[in-house]
Amino acid sequence: NTIKMVIRKKLTNIAKSIEDLEVRGLFETNAIVSGGAIASMLAGEKINDYDLYFRTRETARLVAKYYVDLFNLTNSLSTTVI
Repeated sequence: NTIKMVIRKKLTNIAKSIEDLEVRGLFETNAIVSGGAIASMLAGEKINDYDLYFRTRETARLVAKYYVDLFNLTNSLSTTVI
């Protein structure tokens, strides 16, 4: 239960940072955490990162585009289409 709570809190914090409501909604319903973070929590070790996956290719594309556009905006670069 603690692992579920930690992962849920992490996903909630990430979702709150997404300003585009469509992308946020897709993230909230389609994000999956897998990999080393879970193993680290079970072993009582420090979590280095969270491996995020998405249930659909479209969600992955829109979330990636959101963050690429945000990066480009904050670094005064042109937006590319994925």
